[in-house]
Amino acid sequence: MANEVSEIERRVEQLQQSLELPNASLSRRWLDSELLALWLLNIDADAVSMDAQGIGRFWQNLPYWAFAWAGGRALAQFIVANPNLVAGKRVLDFGCGSGIVGIAAALAGAKTVFVADLDPQALLAAQVNAAVNGVDIQIVDGDWPQVDLLLASDVLYDISSSVDLKTLMLDIPHWLLAESRFVAPDFVELRCLQQIVTSTLPAIGDFDERVEVDIYCRRDDPLIPMLN
Repeated sequence: MANEVSEIERRVEQLQQSLELPNASLSRRWLDSELLALWLLNIDADAVSMDAQGIGRFWQNLPYWAFAWAGGRALAQFIVANPNLVAGKRVLDFGCGSGIVGIAAALAGAKTVFVADLDPQALLAAQVNAAVNGVDIQIVDGDWPQVDLLLASDVLYDISSSVDLKTLMLDIPHWLLAESRFVAPDFVELRCLQQIVTSTLPAIGDFDERVEVDIYCRRDDPLIPMLN
């Protein structure tokens, strides 16, 4: 047990050292609505230079894996309220970031949780956060795994640039997507299951303080009647 704690601490320190923002650190926070804990960015935004160049550097160096984005929070909350949709299933958290959605699925009883992200630091953060919550996740390395359910949030706004996501949405019969702003894909029809109002953590000024997030599935997905 001591060795396990030591390894988590080592990885948190590794993530801490990767931060490229002034006055920034990581802190462990409990999210009441999602019933899980995450290591999130802690920053004094007032201390950050906010001239034009400063703003550019700020967003360029932003560690997206150190936020609980509104879309991910909404999908995690939806899973908490509907654990039967993931229980016993093999799921893939696409563009996992902090791992919030995959961790929520694991806590809700998913059989296996795979996570994928282009940022290696996000994959490390997801592993750390999974360990903090006492669940296991598997990093996608190579070919896409065979899964029962695809989970993704805040990804459809740029669907044209994501060949992988389009392929997965066409290949995997069941998926749940959480989106607040996007261009609707022309290769599949969606159905909105629920709208959840949440926020991004940590808050930077008034950025994403109140976000209306829609939860979608495939229009003809047989999972839908289970929610009616």
